[in-house]
Amino acid sequence: MISISGGCLCEKVRYKISQPPISQGVCYCRQCQRSGGAYGGPLLVLYIVTFECSPEGLAFCTTRSDDGSTVMRNFCKECGSHVFSQITDLPEIITVKAATLDDFSLFAPEYLVWTRSAGPSCAFPARVPAFSEDAPLNIVLGRTRQP
Repeated sequence: MISISGGCLCEKVRYKISQPPISQGVCYCRQCQRSGGAYGGPLLVLYIVTFECSPEGLAFCTTRSDDGSTVMRNFCKECGSHVFSQITDLPEIITVKAATLDDFSLFAPEYLVWTRSAGPSCAFPARVPAFSEDAPLNIVLGRTRQP
């Protein structure tokens, strides 16, 4: 069993991940841009049963994604850091904002999604498959790795 940890900027919200991520990517949709204040949001896709988070200090807002799914975005009430999201269409999955990892060097993107929303001066990592909208679900769920 592995142990990956992370948390918000002020450290009031802490989490542990007990299994390797299903996949890792960067989302450039407008909501990830707005919630993170950046070109895109690095994320880890996990099975929810592998994620344990302290509920104290958490708040959430519910939004509608670019593809129409309902997304519950969980953030710290104190510092505002967006920590993780849950998509109602995939209740067994959770996406954790990789920038909240204690060891960000563990993040290695396997795909890029919603690149059509990225700013004109955004540079994409070389040799990482890019999708103008969502990646195929089998890639996001780690069932087919891209070369």
